[in-house]
Amino acid sequence: MSKRSFSEFTSKDAASISQILEHAEGLLQAAKALKKELEAFRETPELNDEIASILKCHKKKILLAAEFLSDDETGGFGRNESGPHKIQKLECNSKNDGDTPAALLIPPPVSLTRWTPDDIPSSDLPPLPPVLNPVLEQAALTHSGMTTKPTDMSYERLEWIGDAYLYLISTSFIYQTFTNLGAGRCSQLRERLIKNETLSDYTVQYGINKRTRFPAEFDLHGRIGGSQASQNAKKKVLGDVFESYVAAAILGDREGLARVSPWLKSLWSKTLAHEIREEFRARPSLIEDYSGKDDGSGDNQKSAKQDLNPKVLLSQVIGAKGVKISYNDVGEPKKDKHTGKLPWYTVGVFFDGFGEKNLQLGLGSAFSKKEAGAKAARAALENKSLIKRLQKKKEESLKSAQLAESAQQEYDNWS
Repeated sequence: MSKRSFSEFTSKDAASISQILEHAEGLLQAAKALKKELEAFRETPELNDEIASILKCHKKKILLAAEFLSDDETGGFGRNESGPHKIQKLECNSKNDGDTPAALLIPPPVSLTRWTPDDIPSSDLPPLPPVLNPVLEQAALTHSGMTTKPTDMSYERLEWIGDAYLYLISTSFIYQTFTNLGAGRCSQLRERLIKNETLSDYTVQYGINKRTRFPAEFDLHGRIGGSQASQNAKKKVLGDVFESYVAAAILGDREGLARVSPWLKSLWSKTLAHEIREEFRARPSLIEDYSGKDDGSGDNQKSAKQDLNPKVLLSQVIGAKGVKISYNDVGEPKKDKHTGKLPWYTVGVFFDGFGEKNLQLGLGSAFSKKEAGAKAARAALENKSLIKRLQKKKEESLKSAQLAESAQQEYDNWS
């Protein structure tokens, strides 16, 4: 990201108490980050190049945060009349102090684990992570329509980076959680997480829109009066602001990605709460519910049984010679409630045999008939009283068949 600058803010843009608290928090976090890194060198007898590099890196952040607090004291960011406030470089180890474009700071990698039902918040939104770099924070909260020069920063470039991070992080969580979903269905889940409707809702719920400088025509601060911007345009802008805020929070310090990832994991889990719970509801071993005993097959074989397709498992539990298990459409396909466009199929699983005819065992609904059929089989397996009744009939049928076969063998031996 190249070096850019802000135009001076007038006195009417004086810092609010919340801004001052945020800048104080930024200074505190920058100092804590410095202390944390220096703790590893507590036993080092003298200053070395590595320590000097750490000091140089954190000095910029600490001085910048302190300068913003000083600006708050004077009532705005435009205290220095000699020129615009310069955007600081984003890299920590550059040896250039001139006007050479700075390198983009790439945060260290973090481990992204799958969702579980425990990740879903009970009610409140997870706390919004702060942006520890005041310059990036101001850029993330400034619409391009509020700039006066081409060199003035707005959220547009940060939004571009934030979009990429959201795309990658959401993909990782979905890939690890929904291990049996096809790529197309995974893409549908990701679209629900990163579409403008979702991100704009997050922006409003966290009140980020109230902190952002927008042109008057967007009317995003609850001002009285008409608006020239359409609802779709407003939604797009609010979604862009969320993306830019995410980028600023990640790029603002070394631990940005480590702080933002668990926050997004918790936040997104509310959006996909139903799917996450459904995924884990399907994971317990259904074989153990019906076997009633340990077959001594060992942990590896038990694990393989647990991973069986529900249709295969249902056939193993109640299937037998002369039994037919069929999967048929139930009703006409509907539209998915989240998109209003994609078809939503309902499939029923039906049983014929042991004196039963067209007995409905379970229903399932999904974007594809294959997935809906698997859900129907799973629903049937969870109807334990019905399955046990059919298992008993299966055992009686097998005994009758064995007795008939034994009698036939005795007859053949005597003849």
